[in-house]
Amino acid sequence: MNGKLTCMIGALICIFSASTYAAQVPAAKSSIKSVTLYRGQALVTRSVTLPAPADAKADEMEILIGDLPANIVASSLHADGDQGAIIRSVRYRTRAVATEPKKEVAAIDAEIKAASRKIASNMQAQELLGRKSKYVEKLENFTSAVARDNAAARQIDVKTVTQMSDEILKQHTEQSGEKIKLKFEHEDLSEQLALLKRKRSELTRHTSRTIREAVVRLLLGANRPASIELSYLVTSAGWTPAYNIRLVDGGKSVTIEYVAEAWQQSGEDWSTVALTLSTATPHMNAKSPLLAPYWISLTGGTAQVSSLKSFNKARGDNTVSQLEVLSKWSASAQRQQVRELGWELNRLAAEAQGMELNVNSELLRSGSAGSGVTAGLAVSYPLKGSMTLTSRPDKQLVQIKKSQLKVESYHMALPLLSTHVFRMARGVNKTDLPLLAGQYSAFIDGEFVGRANLPMIARGQPMNIGFGVDPQLRCKRELIDKSDRISWGSRIQTFSYRLRLESFKDSPVSVRLMDRIPAVKSDDIRISLGKLSDKLSSDEVYVRDLRPTGILRWDIQLPAGASGAKARDVKYDFEMKYAKDKHVGRRAEGLLKEMRMQYDLQMHNW
Repeated sequence: MNGKLTCMIGALICIFSASTYAAQVPAAKSSIKSVTLYRGQALVTRSVTLPAPADAKADEMEILIGDLPANIVASSLHADGDQGAIIRSVRYRTRAVATEPKKEVAAIDAEIKAASRKIASNMQAQELLGRKSKYVEKLENFTSAVARDNAAARQIDVKTVTQMSDEILKQHTEQSGEKIKLKFEHEDLSEQLALLKRKRSELTRHTSRTIREAVVRLLLGANRPASIELSYLVTSAGWTPAYNIRLVDGGKSVTIEYVAEAWQQSGEDWSTVALTLSTATPHMNAKSPLLAPYWISLTGGTAQVSSLKSFNKARGDNTVSQLEVLSKWSASAQRQQVRELGWELNRLAAEAQGMELNVNSELLRSGSAGSGVTAGLAVSYPLKGSMTLTSRPDKQLVQIKKSQLKVESYHMALPLLSTHVFRMARGVNKTDLPLLAGQYSAFIDGEFVGRANLPMIARGQPMNIGFGVDPQLRCKRELIDKSDRISWGSRIQTFSYRLRLESFKDSPVSVRLMDRIPAVKSDDIRISLGKLSDKLSSDEVYVRDLRPTGILRWDIQLPAGASGAKARDVKYDFEMKYAKDKHVGRRAEGLLKEMRMQYDLQMHNW
């Protein structure tokens, strides 16, 4: 027996043995018990009913769990047994199987065969017509030759020539019509055949499919178990928080519907399962990263970061990169990948420390150094009852909780930015859940008024919620006077402003009126607030955080019908004093950068 034949026989024996082994492994029934839905992944847990072992006295058994989804993370397969079973191994495998063709395929095959035969007949008819055309052409050439010869011999038979010419013309006319008819028929038959083939392709697309299975080996104890649990991660699944916030009870309370926009395309349907929504990241890597030493050396020249804004931006970008790498670290289980990601964390940390060592100390003291982006809050929401999420591309709404909170309604007027007045509500998150950052839809008395973003709000944290523009209120800002004088080598400028509020409502409202005066951080210019028609707000957070930056705030009770001559005015003055040979530029680039930095920091929590 030669070597090739031996190899072929050995291969056939292996295939036969493998198929026999697969047939001997008993299949176990399973159903999805619970799902934990993360951001981008999901942990699926199945309850597996164990079949009776072939040998009742056997200490070990092996079972097959099929119908695993297409987007499974194979390395995440894990099985748990009770006291009556010890899991020895869990193995993932795939195999291709052919399915029985559908009945519709046979019918389409018959139609394809009939259409193909018609096309063949059509092509044969066109070929025959082509031969006839060539014969008529030869006959026409022969008639022309005979007519020339007879004309030369002056023996023309006019009647015979005329009859032959009429017959040739008749043949040309008939063949032309037949050619057009056969051409159109061939086009129609070709389109029909192409359509039938497409239908057949769609019907037979999934006749060969891949089966995904888990093979679990168990060590059986004295108390034979009835079931085990199989868990695995799947991709192409996730959720985002969203809210419907309704201002009710005359503006004294809000109803917050906390919902999740969930989606999953894992390849399996989750029917009547216990669903948990989580913001955590499933960790495949249980170890902590390794912290390497940070070595430095001295170099000539200066490497200090000269701009606080550039420092904050660089630190923010660095932190974002660290969070991305840390997420990959948590999800990685391969040693080499863990090693490289751990080094990348250390490299990014070294960059951050290098920026800290080189930032200008005066700049750091003159403003707030941002800490970049922090990791999100990891929370889990076990939902009551059973949920169903089918595998499909569109988002599916799942309600997490519905709560009603007491709030205080007020209006926000910023006449420097807009003549509109905005409806707001402030309260405290007294629910038992933190509110994650997400988009909300705002309603007043059942009427939709707009959408906005809600920052993350912890339990017990104050919150401000916007409800769009109130069309019944107006505001505006006017410079009503300015003086400019020189005194003892200094230029002194005084500005007088009027802020006007108008209401067309039939009930009084609270308005938070905001404006600003210039702010400085140097000694070469001095700015002081002058006369005030109304006292500034005494709110502790405003006095501590905003008042030193030149932001002005008044808490006004605006009466009903305060319009026209009854409009509510707030007036104030402020004074600027600086050297007489100086002037205030229309735009100072450095100050605008500082202004943008402060704005970005405030927007983080707005």
